[in-house]
Amino acid sequence: MADHHAVKDDNYPSEKTEFDLNEKATHADGDVTLKEEQENSPIEAVSAVVPITDDPSLIIITFRFWILSFIFTALGAVIQQYYFFRTVAGNYSIFFVNLVTYSLGKGMARLLPTNKITIGSYAMSLNPGPFNIKEHAMIGIAVSSGAGAAYAIDILSATDLFLGFRINAFGSLAMVITTQCVGYGMAGMLRKYLVYPASMVWWSNLVQVVFYNTMHNTDEFKRIRLVRGWTRMKFFWVVAACCFLYQLLPQWIAPVLIYFDWVCWIRPFDKNFWALFSSTSGTAGILSLSFDWSSIGGATMYLPLAAQLSAYGGMILNYWIILPIIWMNNILGAKAIGRPLSSKLYHEDGSPFNITKVLKADYSVDWDKYEAGPSANMAPLYALGFMTSFIALAGCCSHVAFFHGAELWRSWKRVVGDHDEDIHTKMMKVYPEVPQLWYAIFYVIMAIIACVVCELYGTQLPWWGLLLSLFVGWFLTLPIGVMNAVTGYGPGLNVITELICGYILPGKPIANMTFKCYGYMAMYQCNFLLSDLHLGHYMKIPPRSMFVGQLWGTLVGSVFNYLTMLLIIDSQREALTGRKPDPNGLWTGNRVQIFWGSGLIYGALGPAKMFSLTGKYWFVYIGFLIGFFIPAIQWALSKKFPKYPWAKINIAIIAQGMGNFSNGYAVGVVSSITAALVFQGYLFRYHNNWWKKYVYILSAALDTGAAFTGLVIFLFLGGGISPKMAVEIPSWWGNYRSDDLEKVNELNRPNYPYLDVNRCGAADPAMWIPGTTDL
Repeated sequence: MADHHAVKDDNYPSEKTEFDLNEKATHADGDVTLKEEQENSPIEAVSAVVPITDDPSLIIITFRFWILSFIFTALGAVIQQYYFFRTVAGNYSIFFVNLVTYSLGKGMARLLPTNKITIGSYAMSLNPGPFNIKEHAMIGIAVSSGAGAAYAIDILSATDLFLGFRINAFGSLAMVITTQCVGYGMAGMLRKYLVYPASMVWWSNLVQVVFYNTMHNTDEFKRIRLVRGWTRMKFFWVVAACCFLYQLLPQWIAPVLIYFDWVCWIRPFDKNFWALFSSTSGTAGILSLSFDWSSIGGATMYLPLAAQLSAYGGMILNYWIILPIIWMNNILGAKAIGRPLSSKLYHEDGSPFNITKVLKADYSVDWDKYEAGPSANMAPLYALGFMTSFIALAGCCSHVAFFHGAELWRSWKRVVGDHDEDIHTKMMKVYPEVPQLWYAIFYVIMAIIACVVCELYGTQLPWWGLLLSLFVGWFLTLPIGVMNAVTGYGPGLNVITELICGYILPGKPIANMTFKCYGYMAMYQCNFLLSDLHLGHYMKIPPRSMFVGQLWGTLVGSVFNYLTMLLIIDSQREALTGRKPDPNGLWTGNRVQIFWGSGLIYGALGPAKMFSLTGKYWFVYIGFLIGFFIPAIQWALSKKFPKYPWAKINIAIIAQGMGNFSNGYAVGVVSSITAALVFQGYLFRYHNNWWKKYVYILSAALDTGAAFTGLVIFLFLGGGISPKMAVEIPSWWGNYRSDDLEKVNELNRPNYPYLDVNRCGAADPAMWIPGTTDL
């Protein structure tokens, strides 16, 4: 991470506020007289873009908030859950939401009457005044809380698709809501450690702060002029429009630009070239390029360079160095399964392993049947992915303890002594805090409901197992939260929770998936909601409004996640299970298969059998030792040689990067590294004023333009609203697809693989005919 220092800045004018800054004189009307120098954040990027002004009189929870947040949370939950089952995931951008809700909010402020609606003793005006920046931000926060694909849908989908077991509507909704909400109570109780300290930046929030202030043209942003004298708003719209038009090229007209696997063109029909240089379908993607901004992302422009290089270094180590060694030497039978990356289980000869043949009526494993047949094996890179997960988790805890332990101790002492050093924390003291008891009671209620769900709805997980999973989430959330807040990266708990449950409840795949879901989501949702709490902190949104908005968004999203899952599974069951290939290549259920594959490895067969010290995959446990000792060695070296930035070499982030392509689509590494080096390696260091002035608004504009392109293609050009509206580009060298069954007959078959969209063929052209092989 770049070194930061305190910045003194008088560019921010005084506004109406009710808190005291640097012993300023506060007048009766709320105006303040600033001293010559203002206190600001010690983090350079924060002080550059986050205003230190506030207007506590703004109304936030309004009729407009309820309507707009409901519509866009429901829409986002449907779209993201829809993409969850698709071959390639899409993006429901929060910038798209913010743009549209800004226009709609302004329109509602002009058109709605000022009449009041009354519900019991509660009254609310339909139009309380102008659509303001805090109201707008609160809508975005509510939407981000619920407009995703709920993790519990993985359990419900896997059991339905692969076991034919469907939990009823009440139990399913209770599971989705509790998994989404249990981390909410944790976030509230940890906010004094992960939201209030100045060092807890949560980097992606800075882009949204710039975005909201640009949209509402606040005083701090009115005076800033960019290239050609443009305002930030004009610059944003011009860049977003250009990106929108450009993205039509890779996303619709010439998909070859998404997977630009140029090395494959040297030997297009060589299977080893395909395995190493193709970037799709479970291959390594060495030196592959991507000209699709969605594959690169705006985060490359502002996340700390050291963290990004650690992540990309891990990707290169695993997929460009280790994978070729394993594949070319056929280590652990890599070539038998046909592809380097796969989440499925296989027999020794490469034939698929069918778990249903060895299950009892209660979906637990019949060990006599299993032992009577050939054993299950996994792809070597998939096994290595478990090892890197252990490295990432142990490395995160160790790195935070050695390099941030003292800082956490100081933070704890500040909390106990009720002393906060961050200027934004001081500003927030004007608003009533949410009592810790509220969050604690909410957490207990969610935990109790979760225990009932586990006991009543055939999850195989007893109530004490559920409580153990929540304890694991509690125990590891703090170090992971620190790393997320400081670097923008952090490991998950999915693998460690699988491991623990695999030992205590072997042979029970549904129990393992449930244990993992609650343990993982307790941490994940907690961190996600903490990030939004910090955005509210920057935007000066009252904590009690945040409490209402986040909970509302989470509940709405959960309901629509479940309804979308039912519609897709009932209509695409054959394609999602792989029993009948989708002729268009759009529905694969790949993410459900990965989740189910892990459930088989850890839940059905269990780590004691799959990772036995006398078996093939014993090496995965070495990850714990590597993750713990490397930060300890670095810390010792930092004391011996303090001039070197030892803390910036983060083994947890390196290991996380090594496991980044478990879905089998190794896209965008070279392009992302290039963007990171240009913006964080060069411009941040040598043109810092330009970087501070442009990077966040440029990132927001590019991500917004790309998101709009994806949405337009999905809704209109791709026939999302109606197949009759679909517009297909005629086949040409930039968009040939191997999943088009008609082309198999029309084209000369030996040349057909070279006409795939990523231009990678294979040794046996027959394997490219859909449905002829598992490959």
